[in-house]
Amino acid sequence: MGRRNNKLAVLVGAGIAARRKKKGMTQAQLAGFLGITQDSLSRMESGIIAPKFSRLSDIADALGCSVVELFKSISPDGQRKSDAITGMIQELPEELQDVLVNLVANAAAALKKDKK
Repeated sequence: MGRRNNKLAVLVGAGIAARRKKKGMTQAQLAGFLGITQDSLSRMESGIIAPKFSRLSDIADALGCSVVELFKSISPDGQRKSDAITGMIQELPEELQDVLVNLVANAAAALKKDKK
């Protein structure tokens, strides 16, 4: 496996591991769902091997995300912030959740403009 491919395998593996843990699944549970050994899943998550393209959709379905999301890294700090915001939003009634999401989206867009 070439150096570039290894980086991709590590990225996807980290994405799988982070989303599996966030979902509260063990490696054994996800491996069983996918019909592979826990050792194979462990090697995927470590970036030693890359999942086959045909398997990415099954992995994403099992983790409740899109295939694209498997290629995005989740930093511990970013995950902590995301979880904190999610917790705050969930405490509000549905209509106020929408208001807050729109407010945050508008604030983020304004901050991006200011950075340019």
